[in-house]
Amino acid sequence: MNKYMKTFVSLFAGLLGFVAVGVAVTELLDPYIWPSLMLGLPIGLVAGIAFIPLTYLGITYWEERRNTGTASQETVRRLWTTVAALFGFLAGGGVAVAILSAQAMGLASAILLAGFPVGIVSGALVGYLVYRRDWTRQDPPAASVQ
Repeated sequence: MNKYMKTFVSLFAGLLGFVAVGVAVTELLDPYIWPSLMLGLPIGLVAGIAFIPLTYLGITYWEERRNTGTASQETVRRLWTTVAALFGFLAGGGVAVAILSAQAMGLASAILLAGFPVGIVSGALVGYLVYRRDWTRQDPPAASVQ
């Protein structure tokens, strides 16, 4: 698959992720929060944005494994960095939202005012740490017991 086709597929996956997650969050929170669209749109946007590089790198990884039997070290590094940054975003933003929504702040305000900024910083930090990891280091072989 050429670069343009992978880009198109990744953008389409991001659009589908945005719509699916946005609608699902809006509908699930509708009985509890008004207007639930205020939470569904930003969460769907984050999901859609996250699906784009994950899809592109996933296709690249799959193609390299299929064609050569192994993926390049740079592709593996980029894929793990993206996954780690996503988990860092979810963990950091989730903790910030949990702390602030327990206070006198509403859930929507906690997500928009603290969850996203803290999530972006923690995701960038975790992604940087994973990218800077020494990927060439090999673990020593286990000592054989005789």
